[in-house]
Amino acid sequence: MVRSQGLMFTPRKTSLTSLGLSLLLTCSSVSWAEEPSFFVDSELTVGYDDNLSQAERERDTIEDHFVEGEIGLLMNQELNFHSAFSLKGFLSGQAYETARSMSRGSVGVEASIRYQPTFGFLEPFYRLSVTAQMDEYESEQRDSDVIKAQLVATKRITDRLTSSLGTEYRYRDSDGSVWDTEDVRVFLNGDLMLTKDLALYSTYSFLKGDVTSSAQVTFCNGVVADDIYGLIQASTELEVDEALSEDFCGTWVAYRLDATTHAFVAGLNQGFGHSWSLDASVLWASVNGEGNNDYYRRIYRLSVLARF
Repeated sequence: MVRSQGLMFTPRKTSLTSLGLSLLLTCSSVSWAEEPSFFVDSELTVGYDDNLSQAERERDTIEDHFVEGEIGLLMNQELNFHSAFSLKGFLSGQAYETARSMSRGSVGVEASIRYQPTFGFLEPFYRLSVTAQMDEYESEQRDSDVIKAQLVATKRITDRLTSSLGTEYRYRDSDGSVWDTEDVRVFLNGDLMLTKDLALYSTYSFLKGDVTSSAQVTFCNGVVADDIYGLIQASTELEVDEALSEDFCGTWVAYRLDATTHAFVAGLNQGFGHSWSLDASVLWASVNGEGNNDYYRRIYRLSVLARF
């Protein structure tokens, strides 16, 4: 189910390795109230991205289809009446139809604590999670270590409607310079059960921090683009985009900008028994970067989710 494109995983950053060891030591040091439960989570997705290059100008916009898969081993452990601990290791991969150098494989670990101070169906509960992940791309320039921390508060409004409010911090350290990024996100989510097996969900996110974008600096006919210097001046980092320059004609550059991003996700999830479901969603994103570098992006996804 997971397509890693022949990529090899090697620990490149000691910070990520140390965090993974710390998560495992934390897990082993907990005094379990009862035996943990184990699950295998899997996902297979086909999708379409209408602005993979995250470009402002239409001439630089790359559309592509992709296939994505993930499989993970999840351990759940109740600590006491109010809290539970989870540890998950996972492998994932993503392959693009045209921009093949953008394909990647990933390996990671996620640890989380769930806590409900007052027991009750309508009482809020909280989740704190930390994820450490290594991404290996066909183009080594984008190879990255990613650290993500997330805090979410969730409350059932009715027996059919649930809402969540959360914040997330993400740091990415890449082999290049443009993809060394840092951002903070706040988000609001709602889940509505239309029937006992069909759910409608939506999420609004506001992100502040680094974004990346790519553009042609030399066209396929050899002509140099003379209208991107304003974007170059506004960027905090700039380098040749090796992946797009290899897969498409001309010479492409990638640049990093300070930006604000508004994103909205809407989706439907149809369950089939307790083991698997079919999920369809669309993401709309609007990015407002320095130097008036504004662009839009839509990603459509159709996924099969399973737990065993």
